[in-house]
Amino acid sequence: MSKWRTWGRRALVVLALALVFLSFLPLWETDRWWVRQWDYPRIQVAGLLLAVGAALFFIRFERRARLWALAAAMLVALGWQVSHFIAYLPFYPKEVASAQACSAERSLSLLNANVLLTNQDFGRLLAMVAERRPDVLLLLEPGTRWARAVAPLRRDFPYVLSEPTPNTYGMILMSRLPMAGQINHILQAGVPSAEVRVKLRGGQEVALHALHPEPPWPGNDSGERDAELVTAGRKVRDSGRAAIVMGDLNDVAWSRTSRLFQKVAGMGDPRIGRGLYPTFTAQYPLLRWPLDHLFVSPHFEIVEIARLADIGSDHFPIFFRVCLTKRAGQRKVDDDASAATEAEASKQLGEGVAEKREEDRGE
Repeated sequence: MSKWRTWGRRALVVLALALVFLSFLPLWETDRWWVRQWDYPRIQVAGLLLAVGAALFFIRFERRARLWALAAAMLVALGWQVSHFIAYLPFYPKEVASAQACSAERSLSLLNANVLLTNQDFGRLLAMVAERRPDVLLLLEPGTRWARAVAPLRRDFPYVLSEPTPNTYGMILMSRLPMAGQINHILQAGVPSAEVRVKLRGGQEVALHALHPEPPWPGNDSGERDAELVTAGRKVRDSGRAAIVMGDLNDVAWSRTSRLFQKVAGMGDPRIGRGLYPTFTAQYPLLRWPLDHLFVSPHFEIVEIARLADIGSDHFPIFFRVCLTKRAGQRKVDDDASAATEAEASKQLGEGVAEKREEDRGE
């Protein structure tokens, strides 16, 4: 029994030290995928720190000073993790105000759904669209089968940009309201994004950027994803008009990259002060974080956010209703971000371009 107790104590100590190390690993300013991925599970790591910390206090240590030193390190790591996601809890001050009332002329509803390329449960999505009746529908990961399945929606959504692909980065953007724009390929030919203007019922036009960059994963670092977000952010600030950025950004809103994007664009996150609304993964409740986002320029207030029901994908759809409360063409942010923000953005953009060139040479 003593031997097993010793091994159990050692295992807990190793796990505690690993959790502390992984908590601070993303401080390393690198695009390497195995570093950037630890931006995602901050809530889960925080929970493990609490559980392991509690377990350690039930184990006898010959040298209590070591226990207290380890506990102090774990407490600092826990505080660091919580500092990233505390703003998304309901008691935190809202970054984007709530609209008390919104006329139909100023209202815009948007439904974002990563449908999963291999998912063939088309009926659940179609029923959801019929129930929610969004003004704008963004489908991510559609292939040709999904394009055929949603073709009947064109009766209600006459404005469509479509690029279904077999590589899990397809995109279909549909609108009931007048919409004009184009599909772009910011860094990679097989990774589309959309840049459009949508005319609200009151006649004002708002810019909409739909994104789905590649995630950091084995063989693919985060440089191109980060560069795509920075590029979209600069377009929003350069325009200065009312703008929305939405999509599966393959990043959590508390990461350094997402925060940089917000600073570059001058946009707000409506989740802050309202909730996490985790959309990925639909299958594993304990392994969820928010990957599908909507950011708004200061022209908007929020009417509604709702994470919707399972549609057979690995993502939950998410629904937003926003209200245009300022003139769409009025500039509400400075022409330029701070010098430090612009310098960091330029660095991220350069790293993304360099990563793309290296990938091209390797093909």
